[in-house]
Amino acid sequence: MFIRFRAAMFAALFAIAAAPQPATAVQLQSVRVTEAATLPRIRPDWPIPRDTNQLFYLQRSLNSNTIVFAAEFDGDGNLSRKNPAHVYWRRYNTTGERKPLKPIERRFAYGVNIKKRETQGDFIVSMKPLPQLPMVLRQTGPGKAELIATIGGRRARPVYAFVTVIDTGLIPKVTAISLHGIDTETGRAISEVFSVAGGAINQ
Repeated sequence: MFIRFRAAMFAALFAIAAAPQPATAVQLQSVRVTEAATLPRIRPDWPIPRDTNQLFYLQRSLNSNTIVFAAEFDGDGNLSRKNPAHVYWRRYNTTGERKPLKPIERRFAYGVNIKKRETQGDFIVSMKPLPQLPMVLRQTGPGKAELIATIGGRRARPVYAFVTVIDTGLIPKVTAISLHGIDTETGRAISEVFSVAGGAINQ
C-alpha cells in the first residue's frame, strides 16, 4: 500500500533546517509488520517521555529530542472542546526541558488537525502532514483519554513513531518510518515499518 502526500508537508515534518524545501515527491510503502510480547525500543539509550496526559511520542534518528502529543482537559476533566490535544518538544539533547513548537512547526510539521466526531467525547486527530493516517482520540474517564489507530491492519493504541534520517550527504534523506503500539485485542506489541521513497530534503 502506498500513501502519497505533498512533499512540502513531508519536508516540514522531518525538517532539519528552519524552512527546508523537498527535492522530490514522497511515497510510503508498508514493508513489514511484526508482533512481540513487548514494545521494541529503537534507541534504548534515549529517554522516554512520561508526561502527564501523554498520548504518543515521536523520535527521530538525528538526536534524542522528542515530540510529545498530550491530551488537554477542561476543569471538569473532559477533553477540551477547543483544543483536546497539544504537541510540544522534550529537548533531551540538552536538559530535557519542555519547549513549545515554533509556529512553522505547528502549522506544517508537528501540529495536529482535530475534528469532532458525532460520538460524545470522541475526536479525529491526524498530524498535519499525514491526514491519511487518522487516529481517534477518545475520553475513557475523568481526566483520562486514549488514542486509537490502525497499525499493521490491527486496531491499536499507538505509543511512538521513529523516523530514520540519513544525513551523510549534501541532502539528508528520510529512509524509513516505523509505528509502534499495543494491539487492543491481544495486548501484544505491534509494529509497522514503512520504507520511504523520494525522502530527500534540501536544507
